[in-house]
Amino acid sequence: MKPQVLVVDDSLTVRMDLRGALSAAGFSVTACETKREAEKALRERTFSLAVLDVILPDGSGIDLLGMIRGSDELAHLPVIVLSTEAEVRDRVKGLTTGADEYVGKPYDITYLVRRARALCERTSGEETGPVAAARRILAVDDSPTFLTELACKLREDGHDVVLAHSGVEALELLAVQSVDCVVLDLVMPDVDGIETLRRLRRMPGRESTPTVMLTASEDPALARRATDAGASDFLHKSVNLDAVRARIRNLLRNRRAAQASAAPSRASSAEKPPASRPRDVASEKPLLARVIAAMGLSPLLARNVLSKACSRAGVDASALGADGIRRALPCIREALHMFYSVEEAQRRTQEMAALVAPTSDHPGA
Repeated sequence: MKPQVLVVDDSLTVRMDLRGALSAAGFSVTACETKREAEKALRERTFSLAVLDVILPDGSGIDLLGMIRGSDELAHLPVIVLSTEAEVRDRVKGLTTGADEYVGKPYDITYLVRRARALCERTSGEETGPVAAARRILAVDDSPTFLTELACKLREDGHDVVLAHSGVEALELLAVQSVDCVVLDLVMPDVDGIETLRRLRRMPGRESTPTVMLTASEDPALARRATDAGASDFLHKSVNLDAVRARIRNLLRNRRAAQASAAPSRASSAEKPPASRPRDVASEKPLLARVIAAMGLSPLLARNVLSKACSRAGVDASALGADGIRRALPCIREALHMFYSVEEAQRRTQEMAALVAPTSDHPGA
């Protein structure tokens, strides 16, 4: 039986494009223009995958995603969220709400079909390859013109290119979405490229992500600083964008080769059952609300960071009290390094430690 895909987008062009490509790839497609139509379709039939646009005529695709994740019948339905590349906060919100994938517009149709097939295979238990094998590149630059030109060039190789206009946006995205490569401008407001790279390297699983640093400066000392911070390559912005594209091809090729050589040793080691994914903290007790406030991030992002930190610490995030927070504090501090300096992350961790001190009588602990 063909996998059933629900496509929800207010653009007739997008609906026709996705229907044609997905149908040709062996899917059966139901296309809806509005949130209301999609809700009706979800009530009436069973789907293997949903592809949701963020902005709909009668509501938000993120709200529709929330409804899916809150439903006992639909909670495990794989969801791909579509939106324009400029809507960084929508991407973060969609992924923290429970999207399995986020694809920016303009999208590469081959990439999207590949991701749709992988998600359906994963759900059916017939997965034939790693779901994360598709190539996703995060490009970070405060110049919209340069960023657009770079993205267009990289998409010629079939990459899904995620755009961020600052180091802060990049770190927020990296907290909720994996990437295969990062292209990073050196000079940016707030958090510059080198500090962004340092924080990126402290993120679990990002220690070896290929990263290309770009600069308009001629100062050779900057190249040494970028290398010391963990840059895989360093290029001047005056080079032809084809050169950037070629460097990224080489970095990705080398990474695939390294992963392939490491696969036999991983296969020979004893397999461990996958850790259960902690449920997001949906309703905070008074103590938990104060801890989230002390993190200094947006509530949505803070809950996601806290859940991931609890998972690394072996703490059940669905029933989090003072003792669990104390056990998770080292992992929370490590996670905060993605967004703050070492000193600021330490200060906020100390503030949280004071909230859960054993001698205090906190309601809801």
